[in-house]
Amino acid sequence: MAASLALADGGIPMKDLVSAVAVGKVEGNLVLDLNEEEDNYGEADLPIAIMPSLGNITLLQMNGEMSEEELKKAIELAMKGIRELYEMQKEALRQKYVLEE
Repeated sequence: MAASLALADGGIPMKDLVSAVAVGKVEGNLVLDLNEEEDNYGEADLPIAIMPSLGNITLLQMNGEMSEEELKKAIELAMKGIRELYEMQKEALRQKYVLEE
């Protein structure tokens, strides 16, 4: 995400920003934005990066095991988090270039 923002800030033409999160499975529960312990000792880790306005997945990797249903729910959870982060990325860029009166 930082690289995506840096490229946009540098004026590099891109189709969209890239936003990313990780969803994990810890003690049978899906968790958004794993901490280090959950990542190291959980049952699964699913980093996912997306170009939100295009719907293009640019990274999808899973370590561990999830059922097909858990994977679908994990992707839905990731998309919810990514949409929030995407808005924050766009706002950070807007704020940098807003002229103060």
